[in-house]
Amino acid sequence: MIASFLGTKAGFSADFSLLASVLAAVLLTVGWRLAVGRRYEAHRWVQTVAVCLNAVPVAFWMVYSFVKYVAPDLPGILDRGSYLLTTIHAVVGAIGVAVGVYVVIRANQFQVRGRDIAPLKTMMRAAYLLYMLGVLLGVAVYIALYG
Repeated sequence: MIASFLGTKAGFSADFSLLASVLAAVLLTVGWRLAVGRRYEAHRWVQTVAVCLNAVPVAFWMVYSFVKYVAPDLPGILDRGSYLLTTIHAVVGAIGVAVGVYVVIRANQFQVRGRDIAPLKTMMRAAYLLYMLGVLLGVAVYIALYG
C-alpha cells in the first residue's frame, strides 16, 4: 500500500478519494453559483466534470472498501466503532451518486436536444444536497478511520 500523503494512517487511495470528493463538492458549489448567475453552459460543464470526478473514487475505492470490509458483516456490526457511520455514508453517497449521474446524463441530453431542463431542477437540488451530505459524512468517516 502506498503511504498517505495527508499524514494520516490512511493509504494513498483513501487520501485521493477524500481530496477528489472535496474537490467535487467545491466544483458542484461553483456550478450552483454559475446557475444562479444564469451562466448555464458553464454550469453544465462544471457539474458534469464534478460528477465524473466524484464517480471515480466512488467506483474504484469506496464501493470496493465497503463491500470488502463492511458489507459482509452487516447488520451485526452496526453497533461497533465507525460501522454505522460508514454504512450511513455508503447509503447517502450511493443515492447521491446515482441521482447526480442521472441528472448529468438527462441534463446533457436535454441541452443537446434544445429542451428546457426545468423539469430536472428539483432533482438537481436534491442531488446537490445529497452530495454535500455524502461528502460531510465521508470526511467524518475518514477522520474516524484514519485521523
